[in-house]
Amino acid sequence: MAEYKDIHGTTIRNSAGNLSGAKTGELFYDSTNRDFKYQHPNVTSAGAWRTSGSLNTGRAQLGGAGVSNSSGLVFGGSSDSALTESYDGSSWTEVGDLNTGRVEHGGAGTQTSALAIGGEAPGANLDINESWNGSSWTEVGDLNSVRSRMGAAGADNTSALSISGLPPPGGTVNVEQWDGSSWTEIANVNTSRWTLAANGTVTSALAYGGKTPPTLYANTESWNGTAWTEVSDLNTARNELAGAGASNSSALAFGGEASPGFAAITEDWNGSSWTEVADLSTARDALAGSGIITSALASGGNTGSVSAATEEWTGAGANVGAWSTGGNLNRSRYNASGVAADSTSALSFSGNYPPGDNYTDLVEQYDGTSWTEVGDMNTARELVGGAGTTTSALAIGGNAPSTTIKDIVESWNGSAWTEVGDLNSARKSLAGAGADNTSALAFGGDIAPATPRPQDLTESWNGSSWTEVGDLNKGRIILAGTGTATAALAAGGYDFDPNNSATTEIWNGSSWTEVNDLNTARYGLGASGTYTAALVFGGAPPNRALTEDWNGASWAEVADLNTARNYVAGGGTTTSSIAFSGYTDTAVADTEEWSGSSTAIKVLTD
Repeated sequence: MAEYKDIHGTTIRNSAGNLSGAKTGELFYDSTNRDFKYQHPNVTSAGAWRTSGSLNTGRAQLGGAGVSNSSGLVFGGSSDSALTESYDGSSWTEVGDLNTGRVEHGGAGTQTSALAIGGEAPGANLDINESWNGSSWTEVGDLNSVRSRMGAAGADNTSALSISGLPPPGGTVNVEQWDGSSWTEIANVNTSRWTLAANGTVTSALAYGGKTPPTLYANTESWNGTAWTEVSDLNTARNELAGAGASNSSALAFGGEASPGFAAITEDWNGSSWTEVADLSTARDALAGSGIITSALASGGNTGSVSAATEEWTGAGANVGAWSTGGNLNRSRYNASGVAADSTSALSFSGNYPPGDNYTDLVEQYDGTSWTEVGDMNTARELVGGAGTTTSALAIGGNAPSTTIKDIVESWNGSAWTEVGDLNSARKSLAGAGADNTSALAFGGDIAPATPRPQDLTESWNGSSWTEVGDLNKGRIILAGTGTATAALAAGGYDFDPNNSATTEIWNGSSWTEVNDLNTARYGLGASGTYTAALVFGGAPPNRALTEDWNGASWAEVADLNTARNYVAGGGTTTSSIAFSGYTDTAVADTEEWSGSSTAIKVLTD
């Protein structure tokens, strides 16, 4: 990619303060503060683990393969399991079983091209080697000697290493190399051990940790394709740990058994030394590891009982999302609804504005820069559920005045609203989800004009009528909703137990399932995205700027809104969202645009 200087030259622009519209990589002079500055990508300075979708079957002593935190494979494990599961970045799916169930085997390769090497089955160590082609396992050439608890490294099912391990009674220094058809003994490691971890390829690998009772090892050995060399030790000696990495110059070591017990420790290898970085959320040993130093998976393991926990590692240098100011609505309002495809395309409709109660039928459309008034709704109201897009949307329920709760539904075709089939149960303060005006879901809400009565009702829209379907597990009002009629997310709200709710539920087309809670309970929040990748933002009490990101299994706090508010509307995706309207101590017109990547200004110093 061309750099800034190649496109624009080397002239330095002058600005009184930060330069508006500065390009990434551009150097400029701030004449007010008398500093040279430049704009650069805003990225994380440290890596972190994050909980993701659990294995379908908890297991320890399993094998793993994969190249990132969104693409993984695990196989075998306790109790002599043959199960194989494949990971898509949010959930695991059972796929073809191993031919031989086992534990303590080696795993190498990718999600579609992997090896299961050796291991233990009842009463015996194994020399069996199985190759995975993306759909099934096939027995291929055996190891030259039976072994388990080895380290394994390799790029795919045609190229791998089996390193050290445990043939009874005392372990081995032997290393074998796989060429796609047979194993060949190559140069030995310097230290015999088992339950070690390894990563890399047949020409560039790293082996670390392990034990030979009663000794736990911190030893690290580097392979250059010809010989093993002892290099700097781990900071914490341990065995039954997992590893990830592409070569002998880049690795991640995590988990394991360390004195006095299960470890959550993660260490990062830069080619010369190990550095402790962020711990796993769940301390464990006998887990599977896969991926590279910037994008890895930790799966299963032992915490005293078998674990199904999966954690995703994202290394330093990941993009940091941020909110930026967009064009204001023409009319300040709160209790409004809306839909959006991304930060450049949105529709705002309904709501209320002061002084007093002014229920509105106003509709505005956003083009990425400014809002334009378009066709009004037929019925002015507030606390409406919204679903669809800027050209095909639904406005569902609501109230106007506060004592009259509506069952009215209106359909937007890109230019005008038309009344369509009513809800079966009139409601306000409900949430909606849906791809367009022919397929939607309405859930939660309030049926009482005075004292709130949170509802668990869910109704499905087929383009002509509503049908009651599976209820929410917890009735709520003023909750956030996003997704489609067959795959939706409901988050937060107000439920009287204990009032502000952190509850999150996902809809699979027939029923709701409770999943991990928001970090901060709140109501009146906005949402965008899908049921596996979403954002929620704003809310109360008090007025909040908090934004949380959902990865299909857990919530993580990310960059705040610029304006804290509740009763905020919005939509979009996790990489491009919009938040608009809301309430601070009055109705607001503020619009903010979310980008999954952002820039920062750095001052050059002497």
